[in-house]
Amino acid sequence: MTNFLIKKISKERWATYEKLSKNSRVGAEELYKRNLVYSKELYVILAGLEVLIRNNFHEKLSLHFKRDDWLSEDIDQKFFGFIHQRQLKKAIKDLTKNKKNGYIIPDLIAELNFGFWIHLTNAPYEQKFWIPALRHCFPHKLGAPIRSDVESRLKQSLKLRNKIAHLEPIIKNEFQLIQAYQNAYDLMSWICPKTADWFNDISNFREVWNSYNKKGLKND
Repeated sequence: MTNFLIKKISKERWATYEKLSKNSRVGAEELYKRNLVYSKELYVILAGLEVLIRNNFHEKLSLHFKRDDWLSEDIDQKFFGFIHQRQLKKAIKDLTKNKKNGYIIPDLIAELNFGFWIHLTNAPYEQKFWIPALRHCFPHKLGAPIRSDVESRLKQSLKLRNKIAHLEPIIKNEFQLIQAYQNAYDLMSWICPKTADWFNDISNFREVWNSYNKKGLKND
């Protein structure tokens, strides 16, 4: 047992993997390694999804509002809910402070977090954003995209992304990770199949997952 690793990671965090190892055929250290590898490979497809969502949402909403700076503070932002208004104002404030020569629209698009864009698919925005603009972001989906389905899929991806960012043990639900990967890939392919395949090609998640699970790891 690598005691130095336990000491540096913390006993509390390591205890999670010790508990998981009791229900599997591998030890805590191996599970910790797998968690890191899964997180690394999943991040590739999730990062691609984030870029596609924010850029395509921005593109379609710019067309809808007939202006590229539809997020700027000089326009009426009351069509946003309170949380979105607060996030937007903070992003503009931070960019104004940090960009001494002034920020441009692409800076603002990137400054707003993944959650900001995903929650634009919420039910209260159906008439404001989804019907006139956002539903057109998924031209390659077989059949018309359903707002609630897209919202649910995106929120699943956001939840997984946040778990990875906080170094949480996503391996707790190892057999669900392949479904999560497919979900993110499908969302990307509905927007642009070629881009989805490009990110899929540089991620080894499927290979890694298949390799590990051929060994018959048991989960709760």
